[in-house]
Amino acid sequence: MSSHDPVIEVERLSKRFSRNLRRSLFYGLQDIGKEVAGRGQYAETLRPSEFWALRDVSFDVGRGETVGLIGHNGAGKTTLLKLMNGLIKPTTGRIAIHGSVRALIALNAGFNPILTGRENVKVASAVLGMGEREIDRRLEEIVDFAELGDFIDTPVRSYSSGMAARLGFAIAVHTQPDILLVDEVLAVGDLNFAIKCYRKINEFRNNGGSIVLVSHNAYSIRSNCDRVVWIEHGIVQDIGLTEDVCDAYEAAVASQDAETPNEEYSDGSVLLTDVRHAEAIDTGAPFAVEVELHVTRPLDRPIVSVTISTVAGHPVVSNISPPGGEPRLEVGRNVVRVTYDELPLTRGIYGISVVVAEETINNQVFAALRRSEFEVRVPRGDLGAGVLQLTPSWSNADDLDRV
Repeated sequence: MSSHDPVIEVERLSKRFSRNLRRSLFYGLQDIGKEVAGRGQYAETLRPSEFWALRDVSFDVGRGETVGLIGHNGAGKTTLLKLMNGLIKPTTGRIAIHGSVRALIALNAGFNPILTGRENVKVASAVLGMGEREIDRRLEEIVDFAELGDFIDTPVRSYSSGMAARLGFAIAVHTQPDILLVDEVLAVGDLNFAIKCYRKINEFRNNGGSIVLVSHNAYSIRSNCDRVVWIEHGIVQDIGLTEDVCDAYEAAVASQDAETPNEEYSDGSVLLTDVRHAEAIDTGAPFAVEVELHVTRPLDRPIVSVTISTVAGHPVVSNISPPGGEPRLEVGRNVVRVTYDELPLTRGIYGISVVVAEETINNQVFAALRRSEFEVRVPRGDLGAGVLQLTPSWSNADDLDRV
């Protein structure tokens, strides 16, 4: 739990849903009837076709704090945001909100498609309790921020998803809430608008606003959040400092991928006995891979390829030996060593794939994809994005000698 003044308190929160629409409607009516009669919902048990979307979730968000929610698709992150926003009711548990909330879950949700953008701004502001004078004062700020031009006076039903996102975000950040709930919405729209949105969010944070952020963008979570809540299958796995929880989550994702069967092919002439290397290195450190092969027949001009790839399977380093040169592969046991003086990769888990071919790289006699894995560590606080962790020199161009 956070030690500072909480604006959101979530205590032992659970939410169940039914996979069957007809049963869901029946259960809803049944629960309403039981509540009216004062008998409760029998909330601790599941009925036929039901499942737990969230189970016994507890955490808080401090004033001026940004908390990230991470987890795979379907983990329960958006359900949690909807519960905090009051769109749906919890099955058990308690949510206490201390302040006004605006949710950026589905930015066009709540818009009346028949009304124009300008009319929807007025309606949304009035729902939030603003007076007519305050609405008139903020209206032009919202319209200018959304950058919709003449479309602001056309019905919202004619808007694209990006246009609806612009209007929804503009309303959310200009109605001065205490808390923003953000669910991956900034992926919609062009780059210029996304940058403007992040600037507005940063301004909101600097003014003491609290944010709950859901994103699959690791850089966005690492660079914006003070703490992170990791949820899987509706259950909290970890809560803590951003770097610690994100590192644990990414390692778990890589481990799950490793549990799936590795793709391996051999025509029988080459077998992979072992792959040896350090389990973890610091970025920029030397790195060596030893590949132990068992060869059953002479190979004419053998080729060995070693590839390092990301968790997602994208190659970042791939080296191929020249045909007929080193290493030579003899019948029996062979150990091939590939050495890198430095490996400047960014933090994460990386896989190693091995291919053996004859004469040309396309004539493969053996292939093992992601046969082994290792971790690259980066100093705490380094927020560099991408694949390479380079250390450039910075200077003013006017100070450089010109040729």
